[in-house]
Amino acid sequence: MLGSDAGRLLDARKRLNESPLGSAALAGTPYPIDRHMTEATLGFDRPTANSLDAVSDRDFILETLAAATICAMHLSRFAEEMVIWSSAQFGFVRLSDKFTTGSSIMPQKRNPDAAELVRAKIGRILGALTSLVVVMKGLPLAYSKDMQEDKEVAFDALDSLSLSLAAMTGMVGDMNANRERMRVSAAAGFSTATDIADWLVREINIPFRDAHHITGQIVALAEQKGCGLEGLTIEDFKFIDMRIDSRIHKVLTVEASVAARQSYGGTAPANVLIQAARWKTLLTGQPHEPRPLGKKKHGGHGDGGVE
Repeated sequence: MLGSDAGRLLDARKRLNESPLGSAALAGTPYPIDRHMTEATLGFDRPTANSLDAVSDRDFILETLAAATICAMHLSRFAEEMVIWSSAQFGFVRLSDKFTTGSSIMPQKRNPDAAELVRAKIGRILGALTSLVVVMKGLPLAYSKDMQEDKEVAFDALDSLSLSLAAMTGMVGDMNANRERMRVSAAAGFSTATDIADWLVREINIPFRDAHHITGQIVALAEQKGCGLEGLTIEDFKFIDMRIDSRIHKVLTVEASVAARQSYGGTAPANVLIQAARWKTLLTGQPHEPRPLGKKKHGGHGDGGVE
């Protein structure tokens, strides 16, 4: 998501970084000015090609605010994950005192204040976009004083986005993950049932429609026995379908399920390490090789324009 956000902001800058200097009130000037010299001196990519458009257009702000709104929406969703993950009911991560505060009434409680504030910032940023769109919608061409309303909302929105990005960066870099708690949660609810269905299709050549039905019977048996899928014996599996053999036990763990997703963009650990190294290279400018995959303790990249 953030890769796509970076791509949108970079794309918006291509149209934003044009110099309007020399457009005058609306039709240019009769004086022999060199607009190419001034745009180069001031650090723009090019001068605006249409003087009327240059003074009446605020698309460059609207585009930037639209990209900022989408980015803020992504940060808001991520922040909600942080709020849920850090709650007592989940306990997947622990946020440090830098980004949490104590409760005014419950001494034991840690409130994820930074995450909640990031979650809320989308309201201001989306509001800025909506406000400027409404201002611009009925204006005739050329400049109108109404356009002075663009400054306050744009600066406030971009300040809010910058603050949200800094807060999220700090939270992610500072948090501690409870791997065992996440592993136990990932294994709950017969989460590897789909892996059984896939195994039936792949190894025994059973149509997925039938494999889906067989897997449902296996889950029902596990519920009756009060155990997880990994607690079933080969006899239990054969009770449901005699074609099943002992190889099925290899796909019953969460680790095996995650590792099986080896398609490009999948969650297999090797894939994740490759993507992590690629992003480190992009973000630091220094080459990073994927680190070796650790030993198992238990059984164009689609980035929205970022190359």
